[in-house]
Amino acid sequence: MTEAHQRATTVQSYLLLLVIGTFPALSVIVDGYGSALWYFLGIAGILAFTFNVSVRRTLCLEPKVLFFNSATFLFFLWSLIIYLQIDPSEFSKSRLERHALLLISIPVIALLFHARLRAKDLLLSFSLSGLVFLVYWIMSDGEGRLDGLVHAIHFGNVALITLIFCVGGMLTQTKRHWTLVAAIGSVGALIAFMESGSRGGLVALFLALLVVGLWFSIFRNKIRYFVITLALVASAGIVSVKFVDPISERYKLTLSELDHYSEGQMYTSMGMRLLMWDAALKVITNAPIIGSGFSGYQTEILTRIEEGKLKPLMSDFSSEPHNQYLYQLASHGLVGLFFLLLILTIPLFYLASPPSGAISDGNVLRVTLALVFLSFLFFGLTITLFDQRRVLQNFGLFYAVAAWFLCDKKRERFQ
Repeated sequence: MTEAHQRATTVQSYLLLLVIGTFPALSVIVDGYGSALWYFLGIAGILAFTFNVSVRRTLCLEPKVLFFNSATFLFFLWSLIIYLQIDPSEFSKSRLERHALLLISIPVIALLFHARLRAKDLLLSFSLSGLVFLVYWIMSDGEGRLDGLVHAIHFGNVALITLIFCVGGMLTQTKRHWTLVAAIGSVGALIAFMESGSRGGLVALFLALLVVGLWFSIFRNKIRYFVITLALVASAGIVSVKFVDPISERYKLTLSELDHYSEGQMYTSMGMRLLMWDAALKVITNAPIIGSGFSGYQTEILTRIEEGKLKPLMSDFSSEPHNQYLYQLASHGLVGLFFLLLILTIPLFYLASPPSGAISDGNVLRVTLALVFLSFLFFGLTITLFDQRRVLQNFGLFYAVAAWFLCDKKRERFQ
């Protein structure tokens, strides 16, 4: 390799890190950024697959990579079958097009194999999103929840994932200035998450931490890891609801909504969720195996409004029931739920190998990725994720990163 070629490769690697690192924040702040860059990464991955023999061999012959890619393909294929055979509506078509975005994660995996990045550099690059979140918060008017271009819950969830990556990046750095960058990025992501007021995101983070604590306790055969994690999570929860204003306000609102619900007032945030979940459960019973299509839940809500069982304002919540698993069951049945859980848990399956005794960069990245996918698993309990383009694009990127880290055996990850 000539010096000029090596320099060009280095520049390309840094540009790729810049694009990937800023993707989570800018995709939910700058209109059109996420889609444009997601397609760009996909095209670059297709070119890498076309011209790099090693990449083609890995994607076509490596069993673990094939498993990752097959899961996303099967998820989309079942959505296509649902659209063609059960629900060929315009609403269904729009959701199918969104699910197709996950297929771009396949060439993105190819691009990551081609680029030969160091994993610790890729992990650190997400600190750029933390810095973007910090600037966005500074420039905001301070009124209301931070939400960018999406619902505040989705905004907060993306900020939370960025925070997890930033902390992981901070722990893997040996140079003081990069540690400082990751620390500042962590602060920015944390502020953005708190200012979004995402109750579900906070619960998801705590549950993810508890699972990781339990995981360590089982593999190390020492209960203290889980007890320590439980104590830290409980302490963080108490501090958050007592002293962090955005979270404290959302906590008080939750208590108020519960009081209203007990008095029969259903049209609060939590009350309407229960109404939505009830409608979704009714749709599930109609076709539990194959589902009723993307618009099955919407039809049920609108029918209940026409019959006077729900107030007209519920039409604003007719597209999805604020629960990924209920929506997947209602629209895609048990078959679709299986494919959804497959793409959510495949990374966790491979990440769950017993950790080595020493604290290493590899173990830090492994735990970081585990927290990311556990958080997505729990996000779905309180919000529908995969009907949002920006959420799908971010999940696809993280999915590709996990596949690259777990499947590239020929690369020295930490040097």
